[in-house]
Amino acid sequence: MKDLHRQIVSCAVALGIALLPLTNARAAQNGQSQAPPAYAGWPAAAPQENSQGASPGPVPASANTSAPAQVPTTDKCIFHVKYVSEGAVYLDAGRNAKLEEGMILHVVHADPDGGITDAVRFQGKESLADLRIFSVADTSSAAEVVTSREDLTLGDVAYLDIQSVHVRETKSDAAESENYPVVMTFSYGDPLDEEVRAAKASVSAPPIQNQIRGRLGFDVGSLSEPGGIGTRQVGLLVQADMSRIGGTHWNLTGYWRGLLNTESTGSPGGTSPATLNDLMNRTYHLGLYYQNPDSVVTMGVGRLFLPYAPSLSTIDGGYFGYKFSQHMTAGVFGGSTPDPTSWSYNPNQRIAGTFVNYEAGDFDHARVSSTAGLAMTTIGWHAARQFVFLENTFSLGRKFSFYNSLQADHGRTALQGATYTTGITQSFSSVRYSPISLLTFELNHNYLRNLPTFDPALISTGLLDQFLFQGLSGGVTVSLPYRISVSTDVGRSKSSTDAATSWNQMYGLTFGEIKNTGLHLDLRYTKFNSSFGQGNYEFVSLSRSITERLHLAVQGGTQHLVSAFSADTNSRFVTGTADWAIGSRYFLEGLYTWNTGTNMSYRQMDMTFGYRFGGFRK
Repeated sequence: MKDLHRQIVSCAVALGIALLPLTNARAAQNGQSQAPPAYAGWPAAAPQENSQGASPGPVPASANTSAPAQVPTTDKCIFHVKYVSEGAVYLDAGRNAKLEEGMILHVVHADPDGGITDAVRFQGKESLADLRIFSVADTSSAAEVVTSREDLTLGDVAYLDIQSVHVRETKSDAAESENYPVVMTFSYGDPLDEEVRAAKASVSAPPIQNQIRGRLGFDVGSLSEPGGIGTRQVGLLVQADMSRIGGTHWNLTGYWRGLLNTESTGSPGGTSPATLNDLMNRTYHLGLYYQNPDSVVTMGVGRLFLPYAPSLSTIDGGYFGYKFSQHMTAGVFGGSTPDPTSWSYNPNQRIAGTFVNYEAGDFDHARVSSTAGLAMTTIGWHAARQFVFLENTFSLGRKFSFYNSLQADHGRTALQGATYTTGITQSFSSVRYSPISLLTFELNHNYLRNLPTFDPALISTGLLDQFLFQGLSGGVTVSLPYRISVSTDVGRSKSSTDAATSWNQMYGLTFGEIKNTGLHLDLRYTKFNSSFGQGNYEFVSLSRSITERLHLAVQGGTQHLVSAFSADTNSRFVTGTADWAIGSRYFLEGLYTWNTGTNMSYRQMDMTFGYRFGGFRK
């Protein structure tokens, strides 16, 4: 039997040697009619010269000649923003472009002449925003906005970070290698015992790619008030975008700016008041998160949202979640409540609770997310509220979405002696329909049983718009050519003390860029009548990048409020900021604010010098 095997192999080898000239001749002919495939990421080789020094000409294809093999193309690295929502964007590519969860992209404005190519990745332009993909479908993907320097609009271009490109290429090469047989050669025994075996190569997973970048700054400022009151302030700025720290699934992202020390002169209490900038700094987030798609555990610590119920507003603390199944997650959370834009804000308040979340579907088709939980708040370590919270989201692709958040309190007697019965204390519902990408309709309903306790000084900034309208309201947003957007929201409300209903009105106008000047303009006007008061505000924001290293912005607003909730009936503010990148490692940031109001008037100046590392370098 062994001799028969040797004879068969010998005949096969002899036949191969006999056919070798014919095979080489055909290979030479095919080599003239088609180019060799170029390796992804490298330019195709130049045509080789023949022995006479001239490039070989094309060979006419006969009718019986088979079509040449298709040359593999490089996976594209630039995509387009096709939908924008709060804190997230949706791209026009998904698994079809080999995008995966965790990949990082950078966003720039689209070329009005349509000339955007892969070269945009290497032009050194300052990106408008940085994105991290968190959900991928077949032909689209959803990404969270990690950092943003301007508002994003439809049609903006997103390109893959270089590390994400490397990850995709490594996985693509590994998958491609699985399609080829492994030739196994033995260096001992009879050479005729060499075999070609169809086997699947064992490819180890590529190493986890991490991204470390951010800014650290030291802040020095001054605050002056009428009457000779002055304050010197020293603070710290931290801006981070750190993913897969040390090759793990820990991520540190967000922005924080706070005061480390203040010295006030001329003030009876020796302390400085909370300024508009100080209040806005408390609305930013900086969190350390553990996000592993292969783990049943998720957690986060810092100043952050509970991701399963952002209606609870910001907490200084943390959360822990355990995934019981593919769709069910349960966990606990706790911390203080520093965000002055929360409807139940109190600087001395703490919160703790537990939750259960169900999530299924994807953003391209039907998607549902539902969270239920129990929570308790304390003020000065005395029980304040015990309540149930519900948060539900349902969407059908990009055209339709429904959202509702609700809180129902257990009956209690507050520390001041006020009595509250068991029932719903807060509810917000929103229905959004977008028949085409340029047109969006909204229908909202807002209910607050108790007076809100947010800081009214922030009304003119637009951060409290959700709570200004009570009752039913409807709005429309239209995206016009030249990156112009117009929005309006109108509704009627009537509280128990009103003799008649009143109209709430909100109007907005945004110019993404004014006639190629680089200027970005945002205008808003709102008139409201709610249970906590009535009034109006106007807001304007103008910004421009002078160069890739220098960005200027000016914001201003006025507000008029008549309310028993606040004695500050009128106020006006103007804030100017400048951000200058010095070299490849450092930056200088300046801020000046002028604020005048019924109760508080001040002038504030800040100067920040800091160090940039990672992707923020230029």
